[in-house]
Amino acid sequence: MGEYIVCETDERTYFLKRLLTGKRPAVNTHIFAPNLVLSERELTQVGYGEILVCGRTDASADRYIAENNVKVCYMMRDERFQAANAALTAEGALAIMIDHSMLSLADMHVLVIGFGRTGAALAKLLTKLDVNFDVATLASARPAAAFARNAVPTNNLDLSFYDIVVNTVPEKIISEEVALTMQAHTVYIDLASKPALDLDALKNLGMDADIYPALPAKCSPQSAAKVMKDYVLEVSE
Repeated sequence: MGEYIVCETDERTYFLKRLLTGKRPAVNTHIFAPNLVLSERELTQVGYGEILVCGRTDASADRYIAENNVKVCYMMRDERFQAANAALTAEGALAIMIDHSMLSLADMHVLVIGFGRTGAALAKLLTKLDVNFDVATLASARPAAAFARNAVPTNNLDLSFYDIVVNTVPEKIISEEVALTMQAHTVYIDLASKPALDLDALKNLGMDADIYPALPAKCSPQSAAKVMKDYVLEVSE
């Protein structure tokens, strides 16, 4: 029998280690937080033929994996894990909206940029709470229109109408000119791996604008750990 070897890098992995206490996989299974991009340097303790559970790997890690016959299970390629993670991310974004804005949910006018898993999860949550929101999407507006008051294309955006802008698209799709249409009180929340606009420019203007990676680990680490545990047990049996 092997062991579950958890790399503790945040509260989520702290709880995961405890959830896996007493459980034994067939072979050693090494687990890393899904937001990390692993290189060969992090994999030196992963032995030949063992299991690696992670989010992403770079080229050096891929070489190590091939040379050591490591079985890799990518959490961020699993549909169920991504859906559960997106739901927790949406809840974290809601917490930031409430904490950073001076408005109630009923008085907010929100823009969600992108309608992938995270954008859709946030739209579903805002709909349940009867929040007034629009969706700007790169794809067809039809799916988003089922939730949002308005579904608009991402080009030629006017951000002056919104109290909260939440981006989920990992591309720089908002020009400086468009970004500056935001009002001084607008809260900008970026949930993507790369921000959609120049955050420094907005911060220099005194605006509340930031990127929030790995929100499940920060806002609901115990629930995030359970999502990881369910995936780990499934792939390591």
